[in-house]
Amino acid sequence: VVVLVNVFIFRAADAQLPGTWELLAENGGIASMHTAVTHYGTVVLLDRTDIGESKISLPPGNCRDDPNDQALQHDCSAHSVLLNPATNGIRPLKILTDTWCSSGQFLPDGTLLQTGGAMDGNKKIRKFAPCPPDELCDWT
Repeated sequence: VVVLVNVFIFRAADAQLPGTWELLAENGGIASMHTAVTHYGTVVLLDRTDIGESKISLPPGNCRDDPNDQALQHDCSAHSVLLNPATNGIRPLKILTDTWCSSGQFLPDGTLLQTGGAMDGNKKIRKFAPCPPDELCDWT
């Protein structure tokens, strides 16, 4: 998975092509289905949970157990990550329910509210309250 961020640079001479693409990370660990930039400048990437392991592990002892998951009932891989474009660092986040066909919106306080999904994600609400890049925050 390649993580790209569109960087806009406005100059009179470049008026027809105001942006550039820059590769920040060769592998984000997940296939991002949703991407959202927080008010701290970090980027939340979110994938579905029902297609097996991702390419980035959750911290030890922090696995997701779901006996109803059709692909993987004991999953120690992350299905959401936080990208810090300032350092190109990627940190795994723990999402508990499937986000396929979900939707998201930022609340006035900057919290990302993610609703719905398929299978065990149906009728679920998830919240990500962003934190400064040097702190640890995760989905609730």
